Amino acid sequence: MNTLLIVIGILVLLLLIAFFSSKEMNIEKSIVINQPKEKVFDYIKYLKNHESFNVWMKMDPDMKKEYKGTDGQPGFIYAWDSNKKKMWAPVNRK
Repeated sequence: MNTLLIVIGILVLLLLIAFFSSKEMNIEKSIVINQPKEKVFDYIKYLKNHESFNVWMKMDPDMKKEYKGTDGQPGFIYAWDSNKKKMWAPVNRK
């Protein structure tokens, strides 16, 4: 009987914590880049430069990449295709 009361007490406590806890979560990450803002912007505005830091590209360096238009200009299109299923997992979550 005591064991049942302890289990019920723990469940009630967990439900109370869940009820009163925040429904939102904020995750932040920062890095200090010791360069002028203009130099950083001029680098990241070109999608082709993202290959040096893009996590997805590092997961599959053999992915097929397709670029159309002028990089850094409105209308530039970047497309990619990968045979690795892990690359698609976050997109197809339901």
